[in-house]
Amino acid sequence: MQVLKNILIVGGTHGNELTGVKLIEKWEKRSEKIRDLCPSAQVKLLLANPKAVLLGRRYKDRDLNRSFSEDSLASAESLYETQRAQEINTLYGEKGEKTKTDFIFDIHNTESNMGFCLILSARDPFAMRASAELTHEFPKTRIYFQPEPRAASPYLGTIAKADICLETGPQSHGTIQAEIFETTEKILRRYLELAELWNQGTLQSMPLRKVDVYTQFRDVDFIRDAAGSIRTMIHPALQNRDFEELRPGMPLFRTFDGEDIPYEGAQSVFPIFINEAAYYEKGIAMSLTLKTEELW
Repeated sequence: MQVLKNILIVGGTHGNELTGVKLIEKWEKRSEKIRDLCPSAQVKLLLANPKAVLLGRRYKDRDLNRSFSEDSLASAESLYETQRAQEINTLYGEKGEKTKTDFIFDIHNTESNMGFCLILSARDPFAMRASAELTHEFPKTRIYFQPEPRAASPYLGTIAKADICLETGPQSHGTIQAEIFETTEKILRRYLELAELWNQGTLQSMPLRKVDVYTQFRDVDFIRDAAGSIRTMIHPALQNRDFEELRPGMPLFRTFDGEDIPYEGAQSVFPIFINEAAYYEKGIAMSLTLKTEELW
């Protein structure tokens, strides 16, 4: 059994996603109480992008949460986030099998209507068991599995042996909502309690849970013209319907002239990150997932 000896909780990877920023600020003032939730591990807190937090922006020079691939970590770029990623990797990595950190929880906000989304980048035994428990204890909590080769993955959490990105919304960037903040705090506290149960060997003996798993299928961009300007909008029948079934032939986009454009895929999918503001620059109107029921 792999014991979780070193756990890192991260907020402010994006400077305008305030749930994580404010939660780290709060917990830093009472870190002993947080560590008491999982006394068998060393629990550390990190405000990842302090310059972006001060600016009130997603990032200063480039997206910090796209700066942790092995290539980016080896880059000689002088951009702030590139250097900050390298600094974080040195402190808490280094990325790879010999990393100093067993597990990372990274707190994010989205403007999409995703509730409390638990993003797993690998089928890590603790992440699966703990997340399965969370989905049964907290309403509006779903599991999103985003498999990706760890070395090539650009996300901060991948400098640890395993990670969960907690994506909460809808919450406009640069704002804070009490219900989202308080539920996020409860979820993270429960994760730490479950980490302690894992280290004691108790969680492993608990009954498996049936869970819905939404696995990354592909990203979809808006229809754009040759200059890159968008020529469609999310169809109103799809807006705010994250994690709901989208069948072939159902409306996907609407043009500015009122023409409906259907989804033309060969199978049903479940869109998430629908109309996320921060993804316009990345060429993503939504991410499509496939839904399965599994025992975790």
